[in-house]
Amino acid sequence: MLFSKKKKEEQRELEEQKRLLERIRDRKVLYVANRDEHGETILCREAVLNIVDEKEIIIHSENREVMRMNIADVKLGELMSLGGATIYGRDVNGAAVSLVAYYTSDIQREI
Repeated sequence: MLFSKKKKEEQRELEEQKRLLERIRDRKVLYVANRDEHGETILCREAVLNIVDEKEIIIHSENREVMRMNIADVKLGELMSLGGATIYGRDVNGAAVSLVAYYTSDIQREI
């Protein structure tokens, strides 16, 4: 019984991650910030969150790649306001990152 409950919880989390990936696909963001123990540091402004081959999340800003992360190494979440997304995990170089991407207000998607 215990294993069944754990498996259902893992399946629910996997489905939630897939749903969030679809919500951030090609999403325009006002800015992306890196969170650490000192606060937030803005990495870029006016960026786009791209999903490539269902394997990587790439953040582009001003025709340059700001961050690349393997989807298998990240955990996604949304802000309570639904005005942005949180991305926890590792970049392709293995460095731990905690990002917050704040959506632009001109494209509100359905909940």
